[in-house]
Formats: sequence, C-alpha cells, structure tokens
Amino acid sequence: MKKKQSWQQMAGWRHFDVKFYYYMKVTSLLTTLLFMTFAANAYSQRVSLKLSNVTFKVFLQSIQDQTNVALLYNDHLIENKRISVQANQVELRELLKRELPKYGLDYTISGNQITLVPSAVSRTVAIETRPQELIRIKGRVFNSGEPPQALSSVSVAVLGGSQGVHTDEGGYYELEVPKGATLVFSMVGYHSKQVPVNKTENNLTISLLENVSDLEEVVVVGMTEMQRKHIASSVASLDIKSSIEGKPITNLSQSLQGGVTGLQVQQGSGLPGGDAASIKIRGISTLNNSDPLVLVDGVPMDMNHIDPVTIESVTILKDAAAAAIYGARAANGVILVTTKRGKAGQINILYDGYLGMQTPTILPEFVDAPTYMRMYNYAQVASGGQVFYSDDQIAKTEAGDDPVNYPNTNWTKELIDEYSPLTSHSLSVSGGNDVARFAVTGNYMNQQGMIPQNKMDRFNIRANTSVSLSKRFLINLDVLGIRRNTMYPNRPISNGGSRLLDDLYRLPPTVLPKYPQEEGWPTIYGRYADIVNPIAYSEVGGSIGYQYDQATINLQPKWSITNDLNIRGQFSYRLNSDVYKQNRDNYYFFDYYTKQLVQTWAVQRDAYSEVRDTYYYLSGAVDYSKNFGKHNLFAMGGFSMEKFNNGYWNSSALVSSYAKVNYAYADRYLLEASFRADGSSKFGPNNKYGYFPSVAFGWNVHNESFFNVEAISNFKIRASYGQLGNENIGLYRYQNLINTSNGTESVWGNPDISWEKVNILDIGLDMALFQNKLSLTFDYYDKKTSDVILYPSVAPSGAIGSAPLNAGEVTNKGVELSLNYNGKLSQDFDFSVRPGITYNKNKITDLLGGPYISGIEINEKGSSIKSYYGYASNGILQYSDFEADKTTAKVPVVAGQGPGDIKYIDLNGDGIIDENDQQIIGDPTPRINYFANFNFRYKNLDLEFLLQGTGDHDYSGNLGGKSAGYLWHPLNMSASGGVPTTYRAANTWRENNQDAIFPRLLANPATNVLRSDFWLFNARYMRVKFIQLGYRLNPAFMNKYGIKSSRIYMNVQNPFIFTDVKMADPESQGGSYTYAIMKTFSLGLTVNF
Repeated sequence: MKKKQSWQQMAGWRHFDVKFYYYMKVTSLLTTLLFMTFAANAYSQRVSLKLSNVTFKVFLQSIQDQTNVALLYNDHLIENKRISVQANQVELRELLKRELPKYGLDYTISGNQITLVPSAVSRTVAIETRPQELIRIKGRVFNSGEPPQALSSVSVAVLGGSQGVHTDEGGYYELEVPKGATLVFSMVGYHSKQVPVNKTENNLTISLLENVSDLEEVVVVGMTEMQRKHIASSVASLDIKSSIEGKPITNLSQSLQGGVTGLQVQQGSGLPGGDAASIKIRGISTLNNSDPLVLVDGVPMDMNHIDPVTIESVTILKDAAAAAIYGARAANGVILVTTKRGKAGQINILYDGYLGMQTPTILPEFVDAPTYMRMYNYAQVASGGQVFYSDDQIAKTEAGDDPVNYPNTNWTKELIDEYSPLTSHSLSVSGGNDVARFAVTGNYMNQQGMIPQNKMDRFNIRANTSVSLSKRFLINLDVLGIRRNTMYPNRPISNGGSRLLDDLYRLPPTVLPKYPQEEGWPTIYGRYADIVNPIAYSEVGGSIGYQYDQATINLQPKWSITNDLNIRGQFSYRLNSDVYKQNRDNYYFFDYYTKQLVQTWAVQRDAYSEVRDTYYYLSGAVDYSKNFGKHNLFAMGGFSMEKFNNGYWNSSALVSSYAKVNYAYADRYLLEASFRADGSSKFGPNNKYGYFPSVAFGWNVHNESFFNVEAISNFKIRASYGQLGNENIGLYRYQNLINTSNGTESVWGNPDISWEKVNILDIGLDMALFQNKLSLTFDYYDKKTSDVILYPSVAPSGAIGSAPLNAGEVTNKGVELSLNYNGKLSQDFDFSVRPGITYNKNKITDLLGGPYISGIEINEKGSSIKSYYGYASNGILQYSDFEADKTTAKVPVVAGQGPGDIKYIDLNGDGIIDENDQQIIGDPTPRINYFANFNFRYKNLDLEFLLQGTGDHDYSGNLGGKSAGYLWHPLNMSASGGVPTTYRAANTWRENNQDAIFPRLLANPATNVLRSDFWLFNARYMRVKFIQLGYRLNPAFMNKYGIKSSRIYMNVQNPFIFTDVKMADPESQGGSYTYAIMKTFSLGLTVNF
C-alpha cells in the first residue's frame, strides 16, 4: 500500500541507515539555474538554537524542525556524541561549518538534502593507481507497494566514491560507474539498498522498502491494513524474523509458540505428518470447538500446509473489535497469515534449507527381564498366588548364556531408532517491474520417524503473481499446490501416536523379538498371550499410507477508482483429496518349539478409500480512505459467500455482509466500529442469521500538548467491546436425521438451535519508553460465552443421542503483559529481550442438565472446563491403618485393600469409599503461560534462544485407555500385559520401602487404578524451546560472487526441559501410544542471490 507523505513529513526522517562504514558524497550537475537557486536557499535558511549537552540526534532534529532541509547521516557517525550550542538566527551554512568540524564531521549538499560525512582529517582517501573500467548503468526505482510507484529524487551513488545522480520524476536514473562497484540507493523515509555491479548488465530496476517507525508500521488487520498508531483494538504481530526465518520447523503452528501473549500453543506429538500444534487464543471459552479461525491471504486454510519460507506476516486478532469483521467464525480469535509477493526490481533468488537429526525428548526405560520376573513373582504372592518364575529361570536369564530360551529383551532399543533424519529445501524466485511481479517458491521436506515404516514427504509450490493492467487496475493471482505422503506401520494410530509404542508398555522383556531363522520356515516371532510383538508388525505387518493433495487458486482484483476509493474482489477455489491405502501380505505365525500354526494374518491388498472436499469463496468490497487536515478516515463495506462440501452428502454455506469504520483525529483520538451479519446453513430457518457489532476507542496520550514526558515516546490507552459468534456445531443439528436402512429417526434435532454468542470487553495499554528501546503492552479481557450448545442426556423416545440446546454459559477472564527491550552496547553489539506472560481462567456459570462426566473429565457449574473428577487420596495405606491381622482396616477402605494400597478419603463421612466420595480433583488447563526470547548480535554472529513454559496445572496418567495408565501401574496379569518402568520399580511400596511414591505390586491392581488425585501430577514446566547460533558471511566478499547475502546456522529444538513430571512430557501430556516430542539438531543455510 502506498503511503503519501508531504515534504515536511519526509524531512522529519532523521537517519539514513546503511550497514557498512563508508561516506557518500551526494553531488548534482547543477545544470539549471533553478536547481542552483534551490540549493542556495537551503544554505541560507536561518536557525535559532539553545541546546545544552543533548545528543547529536536532538541537535539535527532541531535543525530539521526549523527548515525544509533533510539531514542524512549514518548512525555510527553520531553515536555517543553530545553537543551544546547557542545560535540566534544563524545561517545554516555557518552553523554547520562552525559545529561539525569539532566532532570530526563534514557535509555535502544536493538540492534540499544535506549528508553528514567524516571530515577529511578523519577519513582515508583511496588513491587509484590505475584507470578503472567504467560501465554505464541505467534503470528505475520503485517503492515496495502493490502496485509499485516510481520514486523520484532517489540518490543513486557509488559506495565510497563521488559519482552519483538522482532519479527523475519517472524514477529513472543513468550513470557511469567502475566495474565491480556497489551502488547505494537512498531516499528519506526509505531503507537504503546496496546493489553490487558485478557484470556489464546495463539495467537495474530496484525497489526500496519504507523505513517506518513502530507506530507508522502498517499492520494487516481485518480485511485491510492500518498504521499501528491508529489501531484501537487488541492486535498482535508475530516477529517473523525471530519466529520463522532460518528456523527448522516442520509446521507453521510450531513457530507461534512463545511469540505472542495470549496465544497458547501446545505440541502434542512429534509424529511425522502429525506434529502440528494445538492453538488457543486467550484460552477456552466454550464446551465446544475452541480453535481460532485461520485465514491465509483472506481465505480459511490449515496453516500447517504453508511453507514457512513464504510467510510475509502473521497477525493475531484477539478482541471483538479486531475480529468482529469475521463474525460467526471469530469467537475464538483470528490468525491472519499473509504470504510474500514479488517486488519490482532485480530477479531475487533465495535458497533456504537445513539438514537435521531428531531424537525423542523422552523414552520409556523399562526394567530388564530378571527384575521383571522378581516383580511378577512379588505381585503374584501379594495377591495370594504362587511364584511364576523359579530362581533357576531368573538366574539363567540374568546370566544371559541362553538368550533364545531365557531372553532379556530391551523392546525400546529393538523398536526405536533414536536418531532419525529431517531435511527441508526451499527455493524462491521473485521479481518483476511496474507491470507484472511474481514470487514462486517450491519446498520439499522429508521427515523420517523413530519407528519403522514411518515417514513423511511433503512438496509445496506456490506462485503469487500481480499484474497492473493499468495504473488503477491490479489483479493478484495466486496458485498453491501441495502433496503430502505419510506412511505408518499397519498398526492403528490416533492422537499423534501409534499402537506400536503402546506395545512397548505391554510386552514383557521375557519375550524374544524373533527366533533364529530355520531353513524352510518363515521367521518366527516371539509372542505373549495374544500380543504379537511390535517387531513382527514392523517387518511383516504391512503399512498404511495417506496421500493428501491440495490445489488452491486465489484471484483478487482491485480497481482504484480514485486515489482514495477502491473496489476489491476475491474469488478462491480449493480442492482437497485424501487417499488412504492399506497393504499387507498373508503371514502365518508358528510356535517355535511345536511348529504349530497359532495365528494367521489375512492379506490386506490395496485397501483403498478416497475423500475429496471442495471450498468456494467469493467476496466484494468497497473501501474509502481520506485525510482531511487533522481527520483521518477509513471506511469499507462488502459481502462474501462461501460453500464447503466434504466429498459426501455433507455441505455447508455461509453468506455475509460487513462494514467497518476507522477514524482518527490529530493522531490522538481513535475510533473503530464494525458490524457483520452472517447467514449460516447450519441453523434452522428461524435462527439462520446472526449479527455481530463491535466498537473500540483509543487515546494516544503522548500526542497531547500537555503530555511532555521525554522518556515516554508512545502512550496509548485502548478499550473495546463487541459480540462475536460461534457456528462450530456440526451439520444438520437443527433437523431430525433418519436411518435410511430402516426409516427410523436416528438423531433428534432442534429447529430452535442458534449461535453461541461471545461478548468481549478489552482494556489495553501500549507504551514505549527511552526512545522506543523499551515497549510494553498490557491487556485485561473479560469474555462471556452465552447460549453454549449442550447435549443433555435426556433424548426423545426412540431417538439416538440428544437434541442440542442453547443452555450453557462460560466466562473467561485474563490479563496479558508483554515487554520488548532493544539494547545496543556498541556499533557491533546489540541485543533484544522479549518476555511475555498470560493469566487466564475459565469458569462454567450455567449448565443445563449438568454435570456432564466423561471418564476422568467433568463439566460442572462453578468449575473450569474439563476439570478432573475422581477420588481424593491421602497417600498410601500403612500397617498402622490396619489391625494386627493386616486385613481389618481402622479407616474406610475399598474392599480388598491392604497395606501398600492407595488411601482414599471418605469425603461424606459415611465410612464407605464409593462413588459418593468423588469430587473435582484437578484442572488440566494452565492458568499461567509465559515465554522469553533472547537475541544477541555481535558483528556478523548472532545467538538466539527461547524459553517457554506454563504454571501449575494437572497431568493425569490417563494413558492407554486406562484410568491410571501403563505409565503408572506396572503389571497386569491379563492378556493386555503391562511392564513397569525403572522409575516405577525403584519407587514401589514394599515392606522395606514404605515411604515409596507408588503403591504395592498386585496381580490385579484394580483398587489402585481408580480415578483419583493420586495419579495427578503437577505438569508445570519450563522448556528451552530452541537455541540458535548463526553467522552472516561477509557481504562485501560474497557480493563478488553475485551473492547478496548468506547465513549459516546451527539450531537445536527442545534441548532442555525443567519439570517435576518424570515419565512423560508435560507439554504433550500423551499416553503410552503417544509419539514423543522430538529434540532436533540441525544445520541450515540461507543464500540470497
């Protein structure tokens, strides 16, 4: 977007940012008397100053405030310089001649631009010993807007030389330069750009990026862009450079962790193809779907299908005022992702790739076979049975002389590949001119798994094109293609895990993986009851393959009727295809000793299914923006239509209209208002439409005349209130569904079902101090979700399931605080620190038909969503809790309990432990989330690391479908098996270890696996999310080879975690089947040609 600037505004820019030490003397041919007169007028202007011990920046700014001269300088020239000066109507020429030499400075003048340079005494003049070959260079300079606008008065000069010109009104330039020289393109208000001239090409088209302050920064918000200083709602932007660029991430969702306050990102698995993170914005506000709306270039899309290299910006819309423009789908917040577009200028080629090795952050360590056998015997005797393994068997197993008959198997080492490779390669080509621009990126990623036959291959290609059919008509056409192939062993998978991992917790170490091969017989695998070992599954069990394809086209025309009035449109079509293939040969399992057939696996040849879904999106909008003196106005209105079909008979549609107004007076008083109306096919005729208004106010206090605090450069107060909707209830819930096989009503609907409504109050504060070195953002929010959709257990006669009702209410309150400090110890050494913390708590305030209990989870009025429900406990029963016979209890116990079992609390005091003693025992949702990002740069070397963690919350050992899970209870004499970990074995209750953590061993530990707080653990943690060390190769040297910039880096993801949880990862909180979060070591390279 092109931003207009008056001459006075342009003169307000204070510095010319370059990366290397040099001086640039800007001259003009002065061929016309008019130009000479203009320069003379610049010299003759008079200024009055009375300054005492101020920074040189303040001195230069004071001159600019009194003249129409633009002062250009390199930061390092004035660093640590302070000045005291008095002048009364002194000519600018005389003032500069008088003061600058005192500080080793001089100046050159061109038109109205004065450039500070080192004085002749303080610089070394290079003497040419032989004539240099000159080449003629010509070209054109544009801004980076869309469409690009030609820039006049851009300085084009040779780095370290005296040659230089300015672009004309059309942005054109032409000059002769030495071959191999570097051209510097500079203009007030824009970042300078250095371009090496390495060959005899005679045409260089360049685009310059605007150099804006944090307040002037343009931020992508709801369906438009706004300057940050005019935003009154709660909007946060992800630091792309810190979170994405040069990071070995497999999914974009992973990069959001530790980037924005209020954004809770939890990675539940490291499974290739299933390692996407769960994202919540400001916690959970409903009993139903709490996922945020994700829009990529304005269209709903799974962000994990996007190559991170193509990302231009990520914006988080948190409150109602920011998100209301998206209405029915914005109740849980909105994430806006914008992809990169081509810029007018040279062809730019970027390679970004890395090679890495992954290893699990945690793996179970199980007891060896002799320990298992002794524990097994102990459990049998404690349960009134006989020992199962003789001393002779244990001794021979311990000796290891006969591993076939007395095996001692470490199943983790047999199955798990502790180091699996990961690689990603992206190649981008972009460029164009004022007529057409393009950005094409291709990415290939391969991720191998730690279990056999587990891998993921992904190929993405994106082509973003922009064509200016005229000065006022622009078309953006974007095409995206994705293919992702994932393979798993033919063992059921779910929730980011595999049953092969679950088998590790079930198969004893006394089972042999496979017996020695005998001629004429297939491989014979070891067995335990009906459990076939995981090695058999991985070698002869076949595979499951998933192929996901996506093709997306996104067309966005824009007609600028005037400079202030635009008409925009958008059409998008997406086709997704999911193909499932299962493949396995016949296999026959024999007993090794008897050679009897014990089991047959039937062939599963090309079991196949395919699902295709389509998505259509069409929208049109009109927007108007205008500055009227101190008044800044933006208004827009439009409509959209979208339709989704999942490949079967299920489809849904949404029709919407919306309007938005932003107003700012004197950059002090801000107003935002928006309104959206949605019509959804998910609701019946009487409740099809929802209406969602919002309003926000802002006050830039620092722009008030009475506010004169030098240390505070920005002070904004914000407040907003609005209503959003939630339509994520599934399809056809307002209708009765009929079973086509027998004609009976199978699901009872409710024609009066309507939207969940979310009302949000937000009060915020933005501050910047010490010349923007320190910035602070604080928000308090209060969300109330009413008409929450519930499914009471009472259903009409003959129907299956429950009819949905709008009969619940949830409140969600919290605060957010983020800080950002940028420090600079010298020209070569700078650093930044970005900490953030969030407190959030939800509460169910109304719940028809409650409580709702599912396993260990409960939703009950007055509690948090999905609280834990079960028995309270008080440690372990000891001998003192029983009479001398060890069977008669002095305290209430569950039938059959004895010393060493879990001691449950009789809450109601009736002397019996039963379901009436259950209560809410824990909360799985952390109320506190925090992060801190640290970044250090010394010359070309950079170091960055991220800390991320949560406060107190509970983790349940609800693993493997059991109430206490395989991680917690060690043995099970049934066919389902069960093996203790070494940690469990060392901390189990015994007569000589009565202060143990875990209860005693039993053959059937039924009373010790009841749902109780005994199996809840505090899952607070602090994780070092990544550490990265990078080095930027010398640009001057690399430019000789046509390389604009290059960087190598070493990165380690998830290297350390600090937690009280011993046997699981507190972030993933998975079960025995869960694939561990991976620790990744990688070496990466980024090269820009």
